[in-house]
Amino acid sequence: MITVSSDTQSGEPPPLPAETVTSLTTAALTENGTDTGRVQVVFTDDEDLRQLKNRFFGQDHYTDVIAFNLNDPSEPLDGEIYISTERALENSKLYNEPYPRELMRLVIHGCLHLLGIKDDTPEEQAKMRAREDHFLAQTPDTQNHERDTR
Repeated sequence: MITVSSDTQSGEPPPLPAETVTSLTTAALTENGTDTGRVQVVFTDDEDLRQLKNRFFGQDHYTDVIAFNLNDPSEPLDGEIYISTERALENSKLYNEPYPRELMRLVIHGCLHLLGIKDDTPEEQAKMRAREDHFLAQTPDTQNHERDTR
């Protein structure tokens, strides 16, 4: 079983319903072969993610999502996903996407990173986008909002 929790750094309610976060996370992980573990999704702001990116990756810039796999390979998944709600809102405007859909995409994106899926090259980015679109298409309120490019 995969245990999923979602929270915010601000103490306000998360911008997506817990059921949505759990459903997306569970689907992305189980379809890719992981059926046991724990994932915490934290919705935060640009500055928190910039600081995490700088501290753990030595890169001082804004990003929309960071995923940390905290377990050893022989143990069940133990991961944390941090999502910038500010970047998600900017992305939603830039790509003409509904804000909740962009948040859902970032949840899926973080899950795929927890599984070791990379997006460093254009080819990897295209595969990542296709996987995200696959899971978004299974979510009833996002079926008719496919994004062609990022």
